[in-house]
Formats: sequence, C-alpha cells, structure tokens
Amino acid sequence: MGIVDVNLKPSGGAASRGARDASHESDASAWAALASDDPHFFARGWLAVTGRSFPPIRQGALFLPAPDDASGGLEVSAVWAATGLPVDLDRLKQLGTGTLEAASAQRAPALAAEGEAATAAVPIVIDGKISAMALVEAALDGPAAGRRLMRHLQWSSAWVEAFLYRSEQRSGRDGLRQASLVVEAIESVATSEHYVDAARALSGLLANRFSCGRVAIGVRRGLKSKLSALSESAEFEGRTEAARAFEAAMDEAIDQETVLVAPAGEAGIRLVAYAQEGLRTALSVDHVLTVPIFSAKGAFGAIVLARDTVPFSQNDVDLLDAIAVSAGGALAARHDADRSFLGFVAHRIRSTAATVLGPSFLLFKTIVLAVILGTAALALIRETVRVTAPGTVNGEARRAVSAPFDGYLQTQYARAGDVVRAGTVIAELQDNDLVLNRLRKLAARRQTEAERDQALAKRDLAQAAIARAALEQKDAEIALDDEMLERARIRAPFDAVVVSGDLAQSIGKPVSRGDVLYELAPLDRYRVTLNVPETAIGSIRVGQKGQLLLTALPERPFAVEVIAVTPVARVADGVNSFEVLAHLADPDERVRPAMEGTAKIEAGEASLLWIWTHSFFDWLRIRAWSWLP
Repeated sequence: MGIVDVNLKPSGGAASRGARDASHESDASAWAALASDDPHFFARGWLAVTGRSFPPIRQGALFLPAPDDASGGLEVSAVWAATGLPVDLDRLKQLGTGTLEAASAQRAPALAAEGEAATAAVPIVIDGKISAMALVEAALDGPAAGRRLMRHLQWSSAWVEAFLYRSEQRSGRDGLRQASLVVEAIESVATSEHYVDAARALSGLLANRFSCGRVAIGVRRGLKSKLSALSESAEFEGRTEAARAFEAAMDEAIDQETVLVAPAGEAGIRLVAYAQEGLRTALSVDHVLTVPIFSAKGAFGAIVLARDTVPFSQNDVDLLDAIAVSAGGALAARHDADRSFLGFVAHRIRSTAATVLGPSFLLFKTIVLAVILGTAALALIRETVRVTAPGTVNGEARRAVSAPFDGYLQTQYARAGDVVRAGTVIAELQDNDLVLNRLRKLAARRQTEAERDQALAKRDLAQAAIARAALEQKDAEIALDDEMLERARIRAPFDAVVVSGDLAQSIGKPVSRGDVLYELAPLDRYRVTLNVPETAIGSIRVGQKGQLLLTALPERPFAVEVIAVTPVARVADGVNSFEVLAHLADPDERVRPAMEGTAKIEAGEASLLWIWTHSFFDWLRIRAWSWLP
C-alpha cells in the first residue's frame, strides 16, 4: 500500500467546523468529548487532553478518514494550539509535511527535530491500513523529551483507535479490549468525586483486570512518594514496612522516568530495580510492575502491581503504561481539586500570623524580632571555616647514607642535628688497604708497560698486543681503586640536616657494606603531619591551604597545603584523630624536623551561625540518635 493521501487543509462543512481552534476547550468538555460519537467533537477533545497533558506540545492536528473518500484519504478533523498561541496551519504544514510522509511510508511513528522545534507524526494502523494520523509541533530540550513525546502520543492514540473501533463496531479484538480498559480506567477516575476515591477505584479495577493481589497508587510529594490507595484496603498504615517498600518502588520508577519490572528482564526491561526487588521480598510475591504517572506539571505519582505465579508480559507493560498516560491526567486533576482545602489552611495561617504580628504583646514581639534578626544576620554573614589540628614537622624525604664497602670507621664529621651542605665529608673509612693495593697495582702496571715496550722493540706484535691488553686491565683496576678511595670519604648528597647517626663511639669498629651510618632530611623540603579530629575530617580535602604556627617559632606562621588525607586513625589525649599530610611552603632556615605546632586549615566558607553552632548540634544529633530506641 502506498503513502496515504493526507490533506493538510480542513474540509468543508462539519469538518471545517470541527477543525476550528480547540485551545479554549474547558477540561470538563475535553474529557467529555472523548466519549462522543461525533468525529470532529472527539478530535477536538482528544487534541485538548493530549496537548495539555504534555506542556512542550505547541499545536497539533488529528487526521481522520474523509466521509466520502473511498480511496482512504485522510483530512484534518480538528486542530489545537496551546493557550496563548494561535493555530498556524501554514507553519504546521511547512514543518510537518516531511514527518507525515515518513510516518505514512514506514507505517510507524516519526519524529523530526530542527533545533528546539520538532514535529511528530503517529499513524493509527488498523487491519494493515492507516485509519488516522496525529501530527503535533513541540518544543523539546533533548532526546529524552523526544522519547517521552513519542510515548505520550502513541498511548494517547489508543483513544483514537478505540473511537475508530467503536465507530466501525469492531469488537472482540485485542486492541478494542485494551482500549476499552483504558476508557474504563478513565471513567473510574472521572466518576469519582475525590482523589482518594478515584485512586481506590482505579487500584481495585487494575487488581481485578490484571489478577493482582496488591495494587498501590501513590502521589509524589517533593522528592518522595506517598502511598494514597491500596487495593482491597480502605485504610492502611503508612509507616509499615510494606508501605515504605511501595513508596521506594514508586520513587525508583519516577526517578528513572520509566516502567520497572521485577524480576528484571521478563518484559525486556533492564534498569536499576533494587527497590522493586525489595518490594518483592517485603510482600513475598513473585512479580512486581511499577508504572510512573506524569501530568502536565511533571512527575505526579506511580502505580505498583504485585502478583504471584504469572509474570508480567510486554503487553501488560504496554497496557499499564497506556492507562497511566490516559488516566494520569484525570487522576492529577482530582488531586488538584481536593487540594483546594489548602486554601482554607493558608487563610488560617495568615490570620494567626496577623494576630502574632499585631500591636499586642509589643515587648515580647520586639525581643523575638531582635532574636530573629540577629540569627538572620549571623546566617547571612559568611566567614572562612578553619579546622584546627596539632601538627609535627618532618622531612619530605629521609635519605639513608650507608657504608660503601666492608671496612673500619676512621672518623666522623657530623652527628644528629647538624646541618651539612651538599658534598661535605661527614665520615671517613680507613683506606690503608686500598692505598697499598693501589700501589701494588701501579707497580704491576709499570712492569706490564715495560714488557709491552720490550715486545715492540723486538717487533713481537703478538706479545705486544697481549701486554697492551694486560695494561688496559691494570688501568681499569687502578680506576676502580681510585673510586673506592673516593667512596671511603662519605659525603652529604644534598643540603640537609642529620636526622639520626652519631658515630663518636664507633671509631675503629668494623662496618659492613650497606650498614646505615646516617639518615638525612633535605633542608628546604618539609611536610607536616596533622592529627585532625574525626569530627572535622569530613571537611578536609586535598589542595586546601592553611597556616602552621610552631611552638619553637611563634613569631611567624608558615603556609601549608594539604597533599593527602590518610585513613590512618590514632588516639591522642582521648580524641580519635586521622593523619593528614601537608606541604610546608617557604620554610624558615630555623625549621627542623620533629618541631611541633598548631595548624589551621581553611575548609571553605559558611555562615557565622553554622560555624558557632555546628559542633553543638552535631553532638546533640549523635546523643539524640543514641538515646532513641
């Protein structure tokens, strides 16, 4: 079958009357129009309900079969525009022609976006024939919004399919059964006077039609869901474990904006479903299905179904999603209507406030006002938060100076605490044996040199080559002895302070190769080990700066920067603390390892009120938690 002829111009007569702007239809008349047998009145109501339940939709048109067209062509039955916007058929034609052609050719929904402006077309296919077409223009802010728009249009089209089935008196088909259930769900909500009654009626209907032991409906309040109705239960306790499990499952589906099934994968859906599994455990059931409900104002609530034995099929998921989309708007409208009681509560609050702020009890009100203003001032004035902790200066690195070879210690020139410069001799090993061995090798070299000269004089080239090789070997051995003699004088590798090592009592004693004689720390590179109390460790981050005041040098604070927060805990003076490493910037030449002091680390900004009171409230919070059962 080729592309269906779609006429973007309204037809004459009744079609022309039905194609007028439906943006001013009231909610009541729009919902009532869905039950009408008149195609143009139905189309106007469907466009109004569909458009208002998805705010990004700017305008739309519904194409239904032309009454006298045997070729199966479609014509505009009604058009609609959002409140405050005019119906612009020329713009809709310009933007939607390509989308209509794609949807008609592929017999599948089509979406085309150009910047934030997008058009979507959804064909309604019955018995292999495109029997209707919906076209909308919307302002979308990303791919996720586009997917929600297509899902919204696809399931809203169930009303159109039900209308066409009803018009052609086609019963007994699966599509009609599903569409009838959608209409029945809408009627159960629309005929209820209050939101709670509507939620109970809808939960009971779904429990009966889907053979579920439990069906729950909840509403989103802030960042959490609140259970509103539970099938077969006129009243329920909201603080029970089951109620909390229902609400957690609702939050999980609403946060991900998708249908969730547990066990995962039975309906082709693989998403985060920890709360769904928790609900299965709490209710001791085999299968859970949660469908979020979205209204024109965003996330409204969710429907949760739980049953044993029979898993939820993809058809069940699709049908529940359609019911949530279809009945969600009516359910949200009932909820908003019941909330008019809040107006009365707000009036009582205003009256009470007028009494409190009136001319009576002036002294008391003045004191309360002064306290409030003082607290507000402290809450508004921001200051740097400083975490105080004791600290100890250590060398950034500790270099071990060890004996280069086995020998005897001859003398020392430095001890612990001395400052030494790079290249300074700090100790010597006895080198008598090395000197004698070197002299012996020099004598052997001279003998070899003479043998080489004698071979050259006799023109004995072979003997001369042997002598030359032996001479090179002697030179290498002498160079090695020179290196060992140099190593016998142990030098400081860099400007440093001697951290450990006092060899005054070891002169003449033997040392082995690798024995540590000294430990050195660089003079200009230090780090500070801070013991931060566990109550403040959460505020410390790498890169934060602060100051350190040493007990030995109280006249000058030194700048420090946090370089590491270690998980090492220790108890000092009865306080559990954690080690924090900081770099000491621009140290004074008088700074030495093991000096102690107090550091203050800048941990961001906060109000003076928080700085002065958070310790008390943290302590109070912990005490209260420990006292509560």
